[in-house]
Amino acid sequence: MRTFRELDERAGLPKGSAFRAFKRLEPGLHQGRDYCLLRAGSGDEAKIEALRGENRVYRNSINIVLVDDALAERLLKHLSGTLEQGQ
Repeated sequence: MRTFRELDERAGLPKGSAFRAFKRLEPGLHQGRDYCLLRAGSGDEAKIEALRGENRVYRNSINIVLVDDALAERLLKHLSGTLEQGQ
């Protein structure tokens, strides 16, 4: 599972780029299959703090989205402009 920070850094793009790409693709995605949402205040705090400790998320992030490897590759293609229409 990858974080938006990891994808932004891998693509060499500014903070928020992977998140915006995710939001464009989100209508065709399924939580629990394509991505996992960790919410502060719902028992996910230990996982969120572990990701912070590993420097995998932005310091001020409250809720964390983890994307599976296949979606991470789609997002990177989207960010690079190589994702074909309909993918």
